[in-house]
Amino acid sequence: MTLKLITAGMAVAAGIGAAVGGTLVVAAPAFATPPSVPAPLEPAPPAPAGAPLPTTGEVSGLLTRLSDAGIGYKEKADLVENGISAEEGHGLDHELRKAYRDGELPYNFDVLNVVPTGEGQALSNVTITGPKMPAPKTVPLKLVDQGSWVLSHDSATELMQVLAQG
Repeated sequence: MTLKLITAGMAVAAGIGAAVGGTLVVAAPAFATPPSVPAPLEPAPPAPAGAPLPTTGEVSGLLTRLSDAGIGYKEKADLVENGISAEEGHGLDHELRKAYRDGELPYNFDVLNVVPTGEGQALSNVTITGPKMPAPKTVPLKLVDQGSWVLSHDSATELMQVLAQG
């Protein structure tokens, strides 16, 4: 666009503004700055700390896998903060096999939200239902970033207690 065309356009706009008795403010177009002058740079956004928060679907998948009677505890160690001890794992496997035989599985996990609670920590409210559960139960579960998001050890223990109560 030439300077002559820009000037003509501004004159027409000013004339229209004057004809209707209004005040017209005309801003210089962004391309009027000579190309040799660099545009100011905006500060870069801060880098996110650790892994991004998991989605509700990812948390639901984690809980579904953790409560799957067909998967042994050793294959679930990466789902719980600092893993699952052999004693806890054998107990978990036993309870899940029993729940399967009794027709209590599968459990369904409706993850309502995932919110950050601090550096590398999040909280998720989860409603749990199952074939033989008398009523849905909603529990808050804590997630921890260990390179990937996992269920805190305390929340995993609480979850298994809730599931055992049915």
